[in-house]
Amino acid sequence: MSDEHPGFEYWEVNDPKHAYPVGQIDLKWSDEGGASASADMTIPAAQPTAATVAERSIGVAGSTQLWFGLECTTQAGGQVTCEAVLRGKHVHWYPEHNETAPGPVQELRVSAKELKGGGRKEALAAHGPHCDLFSATWFQHQGKVGFDLTVTHWATTPAGFLEIRKRAAHDAERLPRDRWRPMVPDHPAPAPAPRPRPTG
Repeated sequence: MSDEHPGFEYWEVNDPKHAYPVGQIDLKWSDEGGASASADMTIPAAQPTAATVAERSIGVAGSTQLWFGLECTTQAGGQVTCEAVLRGKHVHWYPEHNETAPGPVQELRVSAKELKGGGRKEALAAHGPHCDLFSATWFQHQGKVGFDLTVTHWATTPAGFLEIRKRAAHDAERLPRDRWRPMVPDHPAPAPAPRPRPTG
């Protein structure tokens, strides 16, 4: 995806003066229905050029492609500001479901402000008669930002997926109280009266 970061120059992986900010990718699982992978990013204090992108990707044949990217710009005061650019694509398709091609590339962006904390974002796109869900979760640990990216294929339309999710959330709210509440009596039971001591 060399043309997917207009205005940014690519960061050399082996630049001796500037450590590459995107770590190695760890594949967590994959099959025809999708895949999940994780990688750490280190927000750099300095970068090779005024507008640089660092990116690593992983592809699993017959499954999924995932991209971990970091677009960074150096401000007038010398401070580096970065935004994460995360992409996912389901490359497997099901001819028996009238799918004729891989799914679209989906993109999620995490702003510099959002990178300072943790969170989750997702995107949903049609893939033939079905849909692909792309999700990203990020969190802070040991001075780095950890990312988990997942693509899953669902045998329903985007509208159908959202309706199923809405119905599931509604059903969860209607569960009987005892299904989720600790088993504690509403009113404490009185202590039993002491038995009289036997005489004689």
